[in-house]
Amino acid sequence: MKKKYLNQSFVPPEADEFLDVVKQEFSQSFEVQENFISDWLRHHNNSKGKWIRARLALASGGLLGLSSQTYIKWAVVCELIHSASLLHDDICDGDLTRRGKTSLWKEFGIPAAVCTGDYLIAESFRKLTEIEQGWHQNILLKLLSCSVKEIIFGQSLDVSFNHLDINDTQLRKIAIEKTAPLIAMPIMGMFQCKELTEDECSALKEISNELGLAYQYLNDIENIIGSEQEASSDLLKGRPNLMAIKILKNLSNAKKKKIINEPKKLGNLISRKDFDESRDEISEILINAMSNIHRLPIIIQPVIKSLKDEINKRLQLL
Repeated sequence: MKKKYLNQSFVPPEADEFLDVVKQEFSQSFEVQENFISDWLRHHNNSKGKWIRARLALASGGLLGLSSQTYIKWAVVCELIHSASLLHDDICDGDLTRRGKTSLWKEFGIPAAVCTGDYLIAESFRKLTEIEQGWHQNILLKLLSCSVKEIIFGQSLDVSFNHLDINDTQLRKIAIEKTAPLIAMPIMGMFQCKELTEDECSALKEISNELGLAYQYLNDIENIIGSEQEASSDLLKGRPNLMAIKILKNLSNAKKKKIINEPKKLGNLISRKDFDESRDEISEILINAMSNIHRLPIIIQPVIKSLKDEINKRLQLL
């Protein structure tokens, strides 16, 4: 089978073909009669993403030989949950923009964003009922519920810890619980529908945890330098940031106090060495992730490797 890369993920030709179907069904889920919700959904949907989770579901489902009807619906579900998580995450983090546009809570208010995110969660569960194979419905219903809970647990940790007192172990836990479920879920659903072994599912979970940590660490570095966002906004808003904590813990109390009072000055303290060390740490995390890839079906391994390659490409831009 010919390898073809579309943005972040490897997909077989049939998955590439079905992506348009996923986009169409996703858009249909945004068509509601209630005027206010409709306006809020339209604003959010105009901020286009990369469809990474849909592609992961389509790729893994197609490669494992599952029913296209199952993995198309699952791809839509994964994108709906991801969209809901972005809306709620923006509220918790106080982010003013999302993908270059004003975030929904900032444009319409926090209640609007909460209602819109809740609608998308409800719609994702309804979408599961359209899967024709009933036992697939049951498997994916349980996985969706558990994944949403994991995301909520991760977000609750993120907003509960004092970002200046947090340690590396706690930061790792937050990063994994917030990010990893949305990496694992699209593929795990297809693994479970295919009834793969417990070891294969465990390996996917372990790899996704490491990839989730790498993604979060990379996002935290990009936040410090202001890549498509306000520089050092994590520190400004009291949010845990892996790179910021790493730098702050090596400062004197006097210098730390100055940075806390003027977070944007943190950028002045970051040396090339800090970036290089952080890149090396992320590379080590990726090596740890790939150390378990042999436990996955060979046909799925390129899908996972493409996520590692995407992180490495972003690292080179720092």
